[in-house]
Amino acid sequence: MVEKVLHAGNVSACVGAVVTAAETSVFGGATLMIGAALSGLALFRGLKPAEQSVAQDMARALDQYLARAHLTPDRKRIMVQMLSNYPPTHTDLARGNMLAETIADHMRGHITTHATDPAHCGQTALDDYAAMLRALLAPVLTPSDATQAMLTELLARTDKSGQSDRLRDEGITENAIIRLAQRIARETDDLGQAWLDLQNAMDIAVRVQQEGRIPSNHGDFVDEVLARATRLSATGDYTAASSAIAEALAEEEAQHLARTARLLHSGIEIAMLEGNSARAATLLIQKADLEAGGRAGFDDLRALQDSHHVEGRDKGTALPLRIAIDLAHALHTRASTADERGTALNDLGVSLLTVGERESGTERLQEAVIANRAALEEFPRDRVPLAWAGTQTNLGNALRTLGERESGIERLGEAVIAYCNALEEWTRDHVPLQWAMTHMNLGAALQTLGERESGTARLEEAVNVYRRALEDYTRDRVPLQWAATQMNLGTALQALGERESGTERLEEAVIAYRDALEEFPRDRVPLDWAMTQMNLGTALATLGERESGTERLDEAVIAYRDALEEWTRDRVPLQWAITKANLAELERAFFDKTGDAAHLDRAEDHARAALKVFDAAGASHHAAYADTILAKIAARRGG
Repeated sequence: MVEKVLHAGNVSACVGAVVTAAETSVFGGATLMIGAALSGLALFRGLKPAEQSVAQDMARALDQYLARAHLTPDRKRIMVQMLSNYPPTHTDLARGNMLAETIADHMRGHITTHATDPAHCGQTALDDYAAMLRALLAPVLTPSDATQAMLTELLARTDKSGQSDRLRDEGITENAIIRLAQRIARETDDLGQAWLDLQNAMDIAVRVQQEGRIPSNHGDFVDEVLARATRLSATGDYTAASSAIAEALAEEEAQHLARTARLLHSGIEIAMLEGNSARAATLLIQKADLEAGGRAGFDDLRALQDSHHVEGRDKGTALPLRIAIDLAHALHTRASTADERGTALNDLGVSLLTVGERESGTERLQEAVIANRAALEEFPRDRVPLAWAGTQTNLGNALRTLGERESGIERLGEAVIAYCNALEEWTRDHVPLQWAMTHMNLGAALQTLGERESGTARLEEAVNVYRRALEDYTRDRVPLQWAATQMNLGTALQALGERESGTERLEEAVIAYRDALEEFPRDRVPLDWAMTQMNLGTALATLGERESGTERLDEAVIAYRDALEEWTRDRVPLQWAITKANLAELERAFFDKTGDAAHLDRAEDHARAALKVFDAAGASHHAAYADTILAKIAARRGG
């Protein structure tokens, strides 16, 4: 069963307690965190037990938000003052349907109408207040219907895969399993991503139980703390388990290095079980400091940040990337020079972009743009031209990805400018591979612009830019980059071919895709191989519709089916559904050529299977594509 969530009145009472604690911490000039101030308030002690837990969650969220926000002390004081003057009441919470985003927007309008202090009416102050309110409320409010559906599916998969039995054999309760699934269901709207993250979390949960049963050889105190943390983790009370480790660390600070190191290790693991990336990052830095015998160096901490970024990027798991983001924030705080600050901000932008590419919203992408632009202030062109150029490239990548999500072309135009800026310093003579990489990225931005415009000039320009990249992205020198550029070239040629009446561009696209497959072997890069097979299938299908026979359509079927061998429904459900929708269109094309109704039956099966996944994921654009295919099928049956 899913835990019962407090009603608006309870949450409103918790807001009042947290606001008072925030005023104590921020206006009192104390170094205590809001959560620490909260524990000493009579108001906190007056809350009900369930409300105390909610207030602690809210205090922790607000602590983390204020610590990570790159804001001046004055801006932070104004934010807390606004929250004190205009806290959301139980009526405001109910009116916002207990959704953090809706409540924040409502309260923003309320302040605009009723505020009398000019400091509270400005755009910056309103933006700061709304962002802080979202951070305060999001951890405790009722999950959406989509989150509930995600939770139900995750728990079903846990039972079906045998993972539930494995965890119960380790002494982990059903409540603990549910709490892990609840946390992960709230963090992503991608079922494939959520299942990967839940499996990873369950592996950590098993490790905590197994390691907690091993005597530490560091005395009864450590063994008792670890045993307690293990018991709490087994019941799903990860916050209490994390607190137990934190209290033990404070008491053991002056004790033996090995004892502290083991507590830190367990604390990191439990913080990851809790999904508390900020806590995990803090403990990782403490562990690095401990190993350095004082204060870890900037380069050592950067290597730690990079290792988590690479793990999350390559394994497809979300938590390591969130930890990398928090480590980058901490790295920026610790930086002592402009070069170090610029490097930390660049790393932050790259990790934010990686997470943003996987999420459906744009918040992380917007944060990446902000981080890159802040890095440019630390990396002036006249002092560090190559670092400036690299940051321009990172900025271009964030703007391009953001522009691909938005309907207009403004962000894409800014991305083109950023790439062109980078090429002024990343010249072919000085840094040929960076020059080629930037050309490939520039080509992608131009291609997206071209796809949104009616003419073909931008697409032609993209093709030319990709071909320039291939001058230094050669197959013998950098085979994977060569293959990626060939695939991008294929997509640009395909887009041109779809707008032209002939088949020359489509034939060139097929050649480019097949070239890419020679260096994208299935056993080495299975997902890239599958993506290229899917693109190849689409080009072949378009050719097949323009030719009299069905030979090209038969080849397209093979390419799509190859793609589905790696793009499975469990692993990458959206990509699987897109390929199924393309197969439906292909079967419809077969019917148009042969008149065989069996093709329509197969087309309908493919389209309905795709639509089911699109609807579950809330992918309305893709769902509309599947509905269009089904309408075509119905029209042909009627004929």
